[in-house]
Amino acid sequence: MDPRALGLSAGIIWGAAVAFLELAAGTRYGERWRLLLADLYPGYSHEPGDLVWGTILGFIDAFVLGYLFGRIYNWLSK
Repeated sequence: MDPRALGLSAGIIWGAAVAFLELAAGTRYGERWRLLLADLYPGYSHEPGDLVWGTILGFIDAFVLGYLFGRIYNWLSK
Protein backbone atom coordinates (compact mmCIF):
# COMPACT_ATOMS: atom_id res chain seq x y z
CA MET A 1 0.00 0.00 0.00
CA ASP A 2 1.34 3.44 -0.90
CA PRO A 3 1.02 5.59 2.25
CA ARG A 4 1.38 8.84 0.31
CA ALA A 5 -1.44 7.94 -2.08
CA LEU A 6 -3.64 6.84 0.81
CA GLY A 7 -2.93 10.09 2.64
CA LEU A 8 -3.70 12.19 -0.43
CA SER A 9 -6.93 10.29 -1.08
CA ALA A 10 -8.10 10.68 2.50
CA GLY A 11 -7.07 14.34 2.56
CA ILE A 12 -8.93 15.19 -0.63
CA ILE A 13 -12.08 13.39 0.48
CA TRP A 14 -12.17 14.86 3.99
CA GLY A 15 -11.16 18.33 2.80
CA ALA A 16 -14.02 18.27 0.29
CA ALA A 17 -16.40 17.05 3.00
CA VAL A 18 -15.41 19.91 5.31
CA ALA A 19 -15.88 22.39 2.46
CA PHE A 20 -19.31 20.94 1.70
CA LEU A 21 -20.35 21.09 5.35
CA GLU A 22 -19.23 24.71 5.58
CA LEU A 23 -21.31 25.54 2.51
CA ALA A 24 -24.28 23.70 4.02
CA ALA A 25 -23.90 25.49 7.36
CA GLY A 26 -26.89 27.68 6.64
CA THR A 27 -29.14 24.73 7.41
CA ARG A 28 -29.67 23.09 10.78
CA TYR A 29 -27.75 20.03 9.61
CA GLY A 30 -24.71 21.98 8.50
CA GLU A 31 -24.61 24.22 11.56
CA ARG A 32 -24.24 21.26 13.92
CA TRP A 33 -21.31 19.97 11.87
CA ARG A 34 -19.73 23.41 11.88
CA LEU A 35 -19.86 23.47 15.68
CA LEU A 36 -18.24 20.04 15.79
CA LEU A 37 -15.48 21.11 13.41
CA ALA A 38 -14.89 24.26 15.47
CA ASP A 39 -14.24 21.98 18.48
CA LEU A 40 -11.84 19.77 16.50
CA TYR A 41 -9.78 22.33 14.60
CA PRO A 42 -8.08 25.31 16.29
CA GLY A 43 -8.93 28.66 14.78
CA TYR A 44 -11.96 27.34 12.90
CA SER A 45 -15.22 29.17 13.53
CA HIS A 46 -18.14 30.57 11.59
CA GLU A 47 -16.36 33.69 10.39
CA PRO A 48 -16.08 34.53 6.68
CA GLY A 49 -13.10 32.80 5.08
CA ASP A 50 -13.40 29.66 7.17
CA LEU A 51 -14.27 27.65 4.09
CA VAL A 52 -10.64 27.77 2.97
CA TRP A 53 -9.14 27.39 6.47
CA GLY A 54 -11.42 24.45 7.34
CA THR A 55 -10.68 22.75 4.03
CA ILE A 56 -6.93 23.09 4.63
CA LEU A 57 -7.18 21.80 8.20
CA GLY A 58 -9.35 18.89 7.10
CA PHE A 59 -6.95 17.97 4.31
CA ILE A 60 -3.91 18.06 6.61
CA ASP A 61 -5.68 16.07 9.32
CA ALA A 62 -6.84 13.31 6.99
CA PHE A 63 -3.57 13.24 5.05
CA VAL A 64 -1.54 12.64 8.21
CA LEU A 65 -3.93 9.97 9.47
CA GLY A 66 -4.09 8.24 6.08
CA TYR A 67 -0.31 8.32 5.69
CA LEU A 68 0.24 6.91 9.18
CA PHE A 69 -2.37 4.23 8.58
CA GLY A 70 -0.57 3.19 5.37
CA ARG A 71 2.83 3.10 7.08
CA ILE A 72 1.51 1.06 10.02
CA TYR A 73 -0.34 -1.30 7.69
CA ASN A 74 2.81 -1.91 5.63
CA TRP A 75 4.87 -2.44 8.79
CA LEU A 76 2.37 -4.95 10.20
CA SER A 77 1.93 -6.82 6.92
CA LYS A 78 5.63 -7.69 6.65
